[in-house]
Parts: sequence; structure tokens; C-alpha cells
Amino acid sequence: MIRNYLLIPSGMLLACVSLFGQSTSPEAGSIAKSAEGDGRYESGFEVFNPGKDPEALGFYAMTTLEKIRNKWYLQIPALQKSTGRKSGITIIEFEIGRDGSVRKMTKFEAASDPSLDRAATGAISSAAPFEPLPQAYHEKALRLSLHFGYDQPGSGEAPFCDGPDWGAQPAAYVLHRVGGGVTAPKNTYDIQPEYSERARQNKYQSSVQISGTVDPKGTFTDLCVSKAAGEGLDEKAIDAVKTWKFEPATLRGEPVAVRINVEVSFRLY
Repeated sequence: MIRNYLLIPSGMLLACVSLFGQSTSPEAGSIAKSAEGDGRYESGFEVFNPGKDPEALGFYAMTTLEKIRNKWYLQIPALQKSTGRKSGITIIEFEIGRDGSVRKMTKFEAASDPSLDRAATGAISSAAPFEPLPQAYHEKALRLSLHFGYDQPGSGEAPFCDGPDWGAQPAAYVLHRVGGGVTAPKNTYDIQPEYSERARQNKYQSSVQISGTVDPKGTFTDLCVSKAAGEGLDEKAIDAVKTWKFEPATLRGEPVAVRINVEVSFRLY
């Protein structure tokens, strides 16, 4: 882990940004986009009952999203083979009891193919049980709405990771990975990501994972989205991190280019 910190802009939002060396294989980038074309797979959530003290939830809902995402992504290759390229949105509403159990799961919006809906509900069921609700959160259950976007339109401002180098274009330098004598880059300048107005209006929350290259001069380049949120949050995350500066990674004291991941989490209160 290179750095963890909280960014608290004005208004009712908090964004958390984590930076970590890229240890995932390049093929993992395929979870963000479909096997054909530029469609991507997006996910996020709404909290229906944040309670009198929403901060008591902390990152509980975000951690829940990540567990469900992991189960959902595992199903995508098989879905692409069985259903072909089909777009759609599935929205599932459900409750998490104080013991972390799932109950009262209902389908609020159906996708274009029943198998897409089954993948969404199956991801929630297989990810459960979750951790018990935080003690400081006093509601009897947490009510969530999970959005699963299949093969959604791409965005030129937030390209998807793809190819053997997962979006990297090291034309002028050799690309390294942190570890094995390669030191991690250090962040020296950053700005806070903004919340998209569309996501704010829809009370939509999610996280975006971005892969990028810190070049030998400390510039953060070759950015692409490996885990998509949708609702304009991917573009906002890219807008922020593309301005960041780093003290470059080194190998035997010399600056080198490395690939790292950045995760930007957007929470509304």
C-alpha cells in the first residue's frame, strides 16, 4: 500500500482514495468491459436508511459492494458466452440484518435477459453473509439498492483497460512493477475528485478503480478504468487523478516507470 487518505470536499460527500501497486494480472481489466465493443460493466448502490448518524456506517456499504462485485465479475465471462452481447440494467433491493444476513430481496428493475437478472441476484446471495452491521449504526437493518449495468455505453473521457499491458503505452520506456528492487512511487501533488451531479441527484454511490503509469518524470499517464461505477463518477475520478504528480519509482537509484492502481470511492451522506 502506497497511501491511504480521506478527501472531504464541501457538501454532503466524502471521497476516499487508495493507491496500490498493480499486482493483479492485466487480464483483470476485462471485468470493466465486454468481450465485444466498448460496453462496460458498471455497479453502484443507494442507501435507503442511513439513519440519524449516517457516518456510523463508515465504509460498510462500500465494502459490501466490493464483495458483491467480485462475485458478479466471476459470472461475466460465462454470460458473454451464453447470452452474447446484451445490454441492460438490473436493480435489486434487499436488506442486510444486524447479523449480516440477507433478507427481503426483490427485483426493482429487470434487464433485457433473465440470465442477467439471475447473475445479479446470485452475486448478492453468494457474497452473503456479510459482516454484522456496525454497532454505532442503530437501524434494525440496512436497506440497499444495488445497480448492475451490463454492456453500458463507453466514454472517451474514461477509457477502459484492455490489452496485455492493461492500458499502458510505454513507448519511450520499459514498464516495471513495484517490488523486486523497484521502489514504490510517492504522491507529491493531488486534487480532490468531484462528485458528478447525476450521481448526487440519484443518491448513487460507488467506487472506481483506475490503472495508470507513473513515468520516470513522475507524471501519471495511460489512465484507464478497470472497475467502473457509472453515473459520471468514472469521468470525475479520471479528471482528478490525471493531474496528480509523483516522486517516481526507482530501480537501483534510477527513476523508472511503474504501473499502479488507484481506487476512488464516492460516498454520500
